[in-house]
Amino acid sequence: MIARLRKSDFARHGVIVFGGVAAANVLSYLYYVLVGRRVGVEGYGIVTALASTLLVVGAPAVVGQLIAARLAADLDARNDRAALRSLADVMSKWGIGAAAVVIAGGWLFRAPLAAFFNLSDSRPIVVTAAGLGLYAIVMLQRGVLQGAHRFEALSISQSIEALTKVVAGLLLAAAFGAAGGLAGIAIGLILGLAYNVYAFRAQFGLARAPIALDRALVVRVVSHVGIGWFTLTFLAFYDVPLIKHAFDPESAGLYAACALVGRSVLAAVSFIPVLVMPKANARLAEGKSPLPLLGAALGISAVIVAVALAAAAVAPRFLVMLIGGHGFGDAAPLVLPYVVAAGALSLANVTASYKMGLHRYDFVAPALALAVAEILVIVFWHPTLLAVVTVLAVGHTCVFVSTLFGITVTSPAPSVALE
Repeated sequence: MIARLRKSDFARHGVIVFGGVAAANVLSYLYYVLVGRRVGVEGYGIVTALASTLLVVGAPAVVGQLIAARLAADLDARNDRAALRSLADVMSKWGIGAAAVVIAGGWLFRAPLAAFFNLSDSRPIVVTAAGLGLYAIVMLQRGVLQGAHRFEALSISQSIEALTKVVAGLLLAAAFGAAGGLAGIAIGLILGLAYNVYAFRAQFGLARAPIALDRALVVRVVSHVGIGWFTLTFLAFYDVPLIKHAFDPESAGLYAACALVGRSVLAAVSFIPVLVMPKANARLAEGKSPLPLLGAALGISAVIVAVALAAAAVAPRFLVMLIGGHGFGDAAPLVLPYVVAAGALSLANVTASYKMGLHRYDFVAPALALAVAEILVIVFWHPTLLAVVTVLAVGHTCVFVSTLFGITVTSPAPSVALE
């Protein structure tokens, strides 16, 4: 069995991606733990709310990463390094264009955005906008590395960004509070971007070749993969900014610490969807059944979720204080239901990625409808933090169930099959 695992691309690439994702996630959580202790409960609420907003608004960049990965995978299959280098240039240019718009918008609308988040200082808004612009560039670049199976470079890029975020965020938070902590995110992305540029040269060389983008293919990927993945990404992060707007600073800080505990489940499982989509697609192309892949992916994910649920049930106060510090113990009642929500969403990410790899998008419409219903309920009914988390748990579970319909069907849907 050990010999079989050594020969398995899924196992080998899984170890590489897991190592990079695990390192990035551990460092990311270290960032929140250290910055939270430095800026206090209210400052922690600002940092987590705006960092979550960055990820919510930046969800289209994740979709762009998937599009870049799909296009890069086709070029890598032909071993066309020159075309891959051209694709890397194209994605970088698109990212820079998006970044310019985002940064300018953040500067122009800094005052109303600060008012929305109940902030008296607009500097955190400006810094977050800069980070969001950089995030767009970096994610598009990483899509090229992912699709080209340059998983080592992808992992290094993620680790460099996360390590820099911890060091710079902690140092700047001491001097500039929440704005300084958020600046650490932007600085980490700058170094991640610089490494990506180096990796493109090292992996693909200097030669460029013309590439032809199949517009029909791009439209199909955007309309199906884009909407589906945007929905799941939005569900993972929208709640913290909403709570920051709707509740007092103390409550928002407690909720943010609880959310960080729950999101550790998403972080622990996040390496699996990265592998499942391309691997399922490869098995389909080779005429092999992808169901064993699904069983392994869901099995590993279920074990991770079960361990997290057990820990949240036994020691919720310890977990939230470990993440946020002694001042966050009152968030303990929220931990278990939030972990239930995060666990369900983690499993939904796995099954959705599997279906996307098979070009089956039957889950997209019901998942989107359920997500909209969940968000509307919380917007119009949020009497307590516990009520909000309960709605999250129910809504996320329903989204997961929606991804299971037709899960054993392995043939691609004709209406969206790729040529």
